This record gives sequence, structure tokens and C-alpha cells, in this order.
Amino acid sequence: MSEARLEAVGLAVELGGRRVVDGVSLRACAGQVVAVVGPNGAGKTSLLRALAGLVDSTGELHVAGEDPRRASAQANARRRAYCAQKPACAWDYRVSDLGEIVGAPEAFTEWLDRLGLSELGERRLTRLSGGEQKAAHLAMAFASLADPFGNFLLLDEPADSLDVGRQALAAEAIRRFAQAGGAVVVATHDLSFARSCDVVVVLAEGRLVAIGAPADALTPAVIASTWGA
Repeated sequence: MSEARLEAVGLAVELGGRRVVDGVSLRACAGQVVAVVGPNGAGKTSLLRALAGLVDSTGELHVAGEDPRRASAQANARRRAYCAQKPACAWDYRVSDLGEIVGAPEAFTEWLDRLGLSELGERRLTRLSGGEQKAAHLAMAFASLADPFGNFLLLDEPADSLDVGRQALAAEAIRRFAQAGGAVVVATHDLSFARSCDVVVVLAEGRLVAIGAPADALTPAVIASTWGA
């Protein structure tokens, strides 16, 4: 098996006195795309934020050999990138400014082109549609890790608000990142996409319901008990 780029054991998160992630264990290895699925409120976003070291958590957590909760922001930025489900900026930047923010303007311009946004570089973020904003922030995440090898992406609903064409482009970019030696964890409601991933993690009420290859994790019984469908 490839080297684990991320490993969590018994990871737990409490928000507002409620345990939203409850003892979840998972691993993602170089070359893998791991899908995290579950109904609304299952804890997918909280799990991704915990894996990124962005919220307080308990349990064991290692990303590229270090605990992101204890590493510096600079060290974390060199190893992993996180894209929120609904990314937002405090200032109304131009799209091209995002490449300067991550210190990779050329890589960012290339990713804008790959995601069909090359003509929007001078436009302000508030002048973009929701899908265009999401695509711009995805480009920012990919550009921040110009060399995927040994690095790690955490993407929360990357297809959210994207049109069909950009959904396909984003899925292709995710797979290529993994093929280049990176690892990706994707929170998604799209079970069709999840079935194309290497590993599927099924959550319900913050707890791990199933984990494994898509055929093993997304059985009719698991789907019925988790989604009621």
C-alpha cells in the first residue's frame, strides 16, 4: 500500500456542546481520492475542517507525518490546501489577486484556464456567479500546491454550484492531482462521483457508518439505513 499522507484515529469534534464528529478513523494514501458522504448534518464539513487543523479536535491526526493542529500555518500551507463548500473573502478582490495571495500567480492563471475562467481575471469576486466564485477558489487551492507529490487536498463539495462542464473539469483535476502522487479527501453529496473514488467514507450523525472500496461502503443496505432510500 502507498504511504499514508493522512491518518486520523478516533477523531472527534465538539461544536456548541454537541459532538458533531464522533470517533472517526480514516486514512488517505498517496494516489488516492477519498470521498466522504452522508446526509445533511452528518458531519462532513466538520470532519474536513478537523483534518485541515482548522477546528479543535481530539484523537490522533497526522498529515504528511505531522499533526496540523500543532504545526505552524506556514508548514500546513506547504502540505495541504482546503477549499470550503461556500468560500468567501472579506475583501472584494479581483480574481487575479487570488493567485498573488497564494504566492503562485502563474500556476493560478493556468488553473483559471483549465477551469474555463481565463477571461475573468480582472473581474471582481462580487461580479461572479456562485459557480464562478467556487471555480476560482478551486483554482486557488490547486495552484497553492503546484507539485501534488506528497501533498494533500481537502475539498468540501467541489462541484457545488458548478455547471456540468466545470463539474467534469473539476473531477478530472482531482483525479490528476492524485495520479501525480497527491492525496485528496472530498466531501460530496454526489454518490455517482463517490463511486468513482478509491475509498468511500460514510457518515451519519458524526459517526462512521462504513468505509472501504465503493462497492463495499455503498451497499443497498448502507444507503437505505443512512439516507432512508
